Amino acid sequence: MTELSGLLLKKLTKDRRYEIAEYISNHPKEFEKVLSRAFSDNSELKKPLLDIVDLLNGVQMIQVIEQAVLDVDVLTRRRGLQAAYRTRVDSLNIHVAEILSNIEEAFEVRKWAIHILASTDPEYYSGQIVKIARNNSEDANIRKEAIFALTQIVNDKTLGTLCTLLGDSNVEIRQSGAWALSNIGSPDSISCLLAALDDDDEIVRDWAIRGLRDMDDARALQGLADAIHTSPPEEQERMTRLVIERKSEVILRAVVELLGSPDIRVRRTAAWALGVSPYPPAVPSLKELLDDEDEEVRDYARIALIRTGGFDSTDLQL
Repeated sequence: MTELSGLLLKKLTKDRRYEIAEYISNHPKEFEKVLSRAFSDNSELKKPLLDIVDLLNGVQMIQVIEQAVLDVDVLTRRRGLQAAYRTRVDSLNIHVAEILSNIEEAFEVRKWAIHILASTDPEYYSGQIVKIARNNSEDANIRKEAIFALTQIVNDKTLGTLCTLLGDSNVEIRQSGAWALSNIGSPDSISCLLAALDDDDEIVRDWAIRGLRDMDDARALQGLADAIHTSPPEEQERMTRLVIERKSEVILRAVVELLGSPDIRVRRTAAWALGVSPYPPAVPSLKELLDDEDEEVRDYARIALIRTGGFDSTDLQL
């Protein structure tokens, strides 16, 4: 056993990790022998080498990561890919792409392969990632990881792919696609997010609402306002709760219209919302609700009027 092997097999404290990394830097030939031995069989040296890999110099770090990525053990491959992702090593991308292409490979391994390629060379590997995201025969979990990665590769092709996925038969994929578009926030996705407001799944609709709400785009906000106006009462409630903090003139006008809804729950939510985001033009409509048949509607209307600033709370008996 070499001196380095003995050091690696001892309990690795924080200070000892730094000491071993310095020792390796000063003894490169011994390190190469230990490295070769560690990954030539099921050696106990693999784990400690991966535990200190981030502390090694560039060449030695890459040597360890390369051995780990090509190892026969799944856990070792996963740890090697995690290290490559942390350190943004891109010299192994050809091997990483091969790992990603292997549908028999473990999910955790392929997941890290996706994120390495997306973060180190997104333009070159975007096609491979898009293909996985769109492939219905792939496992849903790996498709969702590909969708997540596409949020880091924003171009016409990836936006088109994410919009297409909003029509996928798998609801989890539609949810992930809506989430991704919501996070990207590109005006080019407005049309498909507006279409997603009619999805059967509540989570898809919620992400579509959030995505449109957070865009600084008049067309997106007007589309939301129109959807609020035409949606059934239950959906009007949900949409109002999700959009009210946007404090957009277009949205606030749509909420004011809901004050006249025949549905009690919608009127409650609209009055509550105008208390959260006071809007002076709503005062006349709010005053009409002071005589509403529902007590909660009346209370929310009073609060909204007070917060609007046009009424003294002592004149509105709470």
